[in-house]
Amino acid sequence: MSKYVRVETQIQDETIFLQALQETCLEEGIEFEQGEDLSLYGYQGRRRPEKANFVIRRRYIGRSANDLGFRRREDGSIEAIISEYDQRTRGQQILNSVKRNYAVRVVRRAARQAGHQVQTETAEGAAVRLRIRV
Repeated sequence: MSKYVRVETQIQDETIFLQALQETCLEEGIEFEQGEDLSLYGYQGRRRPEKANFVIRRRYIGRSANDLGFRRREDGSIEAIISEYDQRTRGQQILNSVKRNYAVRVVRRAARQAGHQVQTETAEGAAVRLRIRV
């Protein structure tokens, strides 16, 4: 059984996080669940003690995968809950995509609020390049 670890993120805005999670799931062709105290399940289908508010079930990650969760912390930020095993698999790729999509949305919002125009380009691999015009 792979141990779950809590991963701090820079995710502070739940509304933008939810948009980033939806965008990632659309890109990946997967789904997520949203609720309070959703149980996470390990690779053998056993319920784990960890709970989350947003969950991508293991069937969308891989055969030997565990659920990937996101939990709302008391300070309003969002932390990821991912197994040590899945940090080396598609689970980490999905987590990275959520974090990337979140960061892009935060930068775009800040630039627009400052009255700037934002142009988004997809660079090599999973990188995104933003051009901000004053």
